[in-house]
Amino acid sequence: MIAIIEDDRGWEQYYRDLLKGYELKCFHDGLAAVKWLDETKPDLIILDILLVGPTGFAVLNELRSYPELGDVPIIVVSSVKMSASELVKYGVRAVFDKGEMMPQGLVKSVQAALDEPRRAKNGGGSA
Repeated sequence: MIAIIEDDRGWEQYYRDLLKGYELKCFHDGLAAVKWLDETKPDLIILDILLVGPTGFAVLNELRSYPELGDVPIIVVSSVKMSASELVKYGVRAVFDKGEMMPQGLVKSVQAALDEPRRAKNGGGSA
């Protein structure tokens, strides 16, 4: 399951169209997402930084307080300019700028993030 935390319903629909075939759970605010994440461990989180209410940074800080979510990969998609190296301490695997993002780049990052745990459980790399 992929948790998407995005307050813009247009972007939510974009993710639904782009990620057909994946089980998605969408949240329009950080509080609802954090409440759900308190009880559920998704396979991946896609997070916007500019949210109504608590920002994506507040969500990232809250997620750090849940050790059981420490291995859940996070992909940030936002109009805020930043690099993955700035966010690596939060478990962010990739950062995409909404204005410059190529859809296939996001799909590849999603696939890589979801495949990563399987590779680790199966003893690593490709045959």
